[in-house]
Amino acid sequence: MTVSHWRRSFRRSTPLDVGVCVIGAGICGVSAALAAQRRGESVVILERHTLAAGASSRNAGFLMRGAACHYAEAVDLYGRTQACDLWRFTEANLEGLRREGCEALASYRRVPSMLLALRGSGTGLRPVWSPSDEYASSNRAGLERSVTLMREDGLDAEWIDAGSKHPDDAAWRSGLVSCALVNPHDASLNSFELMSMLASKLTTHATLAAKLPSPLIENQEVFGIEPQARGFLVRTADFAVHAQHVLVCTNAYASLLLPGFDDLVKPRRGQMLALAPQGRTLAASYYCNDGSEYFRQAADGTIVVGGCRTYFADEEVGFEDRTTSSVQAALESFARAMLGYGEGSLPITARWAGTMGFSPDGLPLIGPSGAASSPWFCGGFTGHGMSMGYQAAHEAVDAMLEGRAPMFSIARVKR
Repeated sequence: MTVSHWRRSFRRSTPLDVGVCVIGAGICGVSAALAAQRRGESVVILERHTLAAGASSRNAGFLMRGAACHYAEAVDLYGRTQACDLWRFTEANLEGLRREGCEALASYRRVPSMLLALRGSGTGLRPVWSPSDEYASSNRAGLERSVTLMREDGLDAEWIDAGSKHPDDAAWRSGLVSCALVNPHDASLNSFELMSMLASKLTTHATLAAKLPSPLIENQEVFGIEPQARGFLVRTADFAVHAQHVLVCTNAYASLLLPGFDDLVKPRRGQMLALAPQGRTLAASYYCNDGSEYFRQAADGTIVVGGCRTYFADEEVGFEDRTTSSVQAALESFARAMLGYGEGSLPITARWAGTMGFSPDGLPLIGPSGAASSPWFCGGFTGHGMSMGYQAAHEAVDAMLEGRAPMFSIARVKR
């Protein structure tokens, strides 16, 4: 979406003076506004569409510990200390959301998440999601190593083998599961219900009450962030916001607003579908094939299934909000086999897509978007915004207002 000259110049913009201007009203942006508000700052959020219109209401609703990779891989990639710190960071993210009251939401389910290794299917013709024997063996070994390392590092983790006692649900009855690493303290919910609850906590600062009923201003595309003598001027068609600090929380869409971000945050599309359960139950939220496929059961019984993007990676890029026949067919094949729907017509109730922001190394990006006096950025959650966005937003706001270097500093990858 772009803003025309005619829209920009149609009428005079309403001026606003704030301490912090947040751009983007997803999990990160709303959490950042709450953090700034609680520090006594006057805050506005500028959102080009509506609350949580992007990935924050299009995900699977997993409140899950960890990152895009399993723990052993994180140790190999980042080192033992940083991997443990990252896992603790995501635990703090979930605890923060619980303090906000997410457990009282109607959709909230305190269920473990399980990282599954599937059985190998040989080297012959097989569905794209079905692992080869070699990959299946490697995946199992990685999860086994993860459990060992996590326990050594004081992280609660459990192990279930297909040959031992396991949940009697649709996934385990499929016969496809070899083993599972269990995160016992995770949860799931309706992500839009969570976002609505967080947004309801926002209050209008006394200095803005005469002009704004709410600090969240929807349907306002930002088309300019101009440095000023003290702070910034942020322009939309209807507002001119003078802010001491600007925090951009647009995640996958960062490059549309911030110069030089094309290689820092890559937009990648994820797709999902929802199914009527028809008597099926799931005891956990499930990830398999190193997170390539994921599924869970909502509080109303609906089963949601997502993933399969990795097999069509070259197609699943960019900002376009649409489903594709190739990914949806793969998801249907996966649902039939994993959940026992058989070959009849699937009871699909919804299909959708969402765009995620991937960082170069799979870790969040926090800090000035350019020179020290530039707007700050917080994002790059690599498909795990619900697991990181709340805590990352608080870290970004605290570091920005305190003038200190943040965790997950963007300086590590920005040239």
